Amino acid sequence: MAFNSGQAFKEMTEAAQASADERWGALEQPFANVMEAQRDALRELATEWFHQEMSDKVLDERLKVLREHFVEALVVDSSAGRAVCDKAVQAALNCFWESLMAGL
Repeated sequence: MAFNSGQAFKEMTEAAQASADERWGALEQPFANVMEAQRDALRELATEWFHQEMSDKVLDERLKVLREHFVEALVVDSSAGRAVCDKAVQAALNCFWESLMAGL
């Protein structure tokens, strides 16, 4: 199987939406903005990992940093609150991780 970034990004947005539930209206545009800003970083991360240019430990560390960037950007740009932003980002990045695993 191969990693399909377009499908992964769509699924990440769907996961974030499901986790944010009724607060999605406050997160939808800020989340889209963050995804657009981080799209290349996510693709690069997937490419490096698939080509075994990084260990699982390095991948985990880079995902943690990316998670912090996502959450902070959403907190600043939305009225959803940190807990909702954190939950949405966690759901999205879990989906990204699952997409990476499915691509093996």
